[in-house]
Amino acid sequence: MYKKIKDKKIVDYDPEIIAWQREDKGELNTPLLYSFPKPGDNIKNKKYFAVKSYEKVLFYDKGTLVDVLVGGIYELTKNARIKGTEIVWIDISFIEIPWGIPKSEGIPTNDGFMVGLHGDLKLRIGDVKTFYNDIVAGKKEWTILDLKNWIKSLLHTSLRDIFKKYNAKQIILEERERVINLVISKVTEEFLRYGLELETFNVIGIKYPEELQPILVQDREKTKTIAKLGKDGMDNLIKQKNDLQARIKELNEKLKEQQDLLLNGEINQDEYEKKKLQIQVFIDEVQEELKKVDEVISKV
Repeated sequence: MYKKIKDKKIVDYDPEIIAWQREDKGELNTPLLYSFPKPGDNIKNKKYFAVKSYEKVLFYDKGTLVDVLVGGIYELTKNARIKGTEIVWIDISFIEIPWGIPKSEGIPTNDGFMVGLHGDLKLRIGDVKTFYNDIVAGKKEWTILDLKNWIKSLLHTSLRDIFKKYNAKQIILEERERVINLVISKVTEEFLRYGLELETFNVIGIKYPEELQPILVQDREKTKTIAKLGKDGMDNLIKQKNDLQARIKELNEKLKEQQDLLLNGEINQDEYEKKKLQIQVFIDEVQEELKKVDEVISKV
């Protein structure tokens, strides 16, 4: 139905060549696919179709997928230039998408609080067949905004599976990094199931309802109470201090690892800054806890 040729060059708007002529429609309205023919198109007048290096093509014959094609120029045979032939281009370049789940639509913890999150991610469409079948479901138009909305829905499901195992205090304070790592692992696995390859996934912030604040304050007050109970309480505080100091050391080592990755060219400056920001948030939180423990110890 087609054959790849080498001696044909792409010329924009060549009436014989079918190609995806892209237009800038704004970041979120940027299309991720293009299909031919559309209403009014006549495939009989076309002799070739072009696939650019950052695209892949799904070639259909009467609704049956014939092949997935990579970059190049292809000549349509006579029996392909008829009704029933459909060509679908998919953008396989990297896409950066900010994501967010507001508190009003948040994820429930196992003690009944709604938690919101926000961050950003970078991905590309790796398996175009799975993506088109399972996410796009054969639609003729699909934009970055459509993908962003789909990701938000997937995150809701994935995060529910994780958050139901933790209470709000663990997610926000005690087990925060562990929970974030579980989220990244779960999301990466889920994306692969749908043909998406995740390059980076960052959780920049966690938002919790105001009514949770007294509980967090109360938890910190318990630390002070323990210090007044005698030697056992003091031992617990010293252990807590040592654990916090070890945690700060571990986070600083992770920050150094990111610096080394940047120097070795394994990540770019933008990726480094995002990771640095995330790790620094963790360091600041642990240092704040360490400061409060030191204050309690100093009063005993």
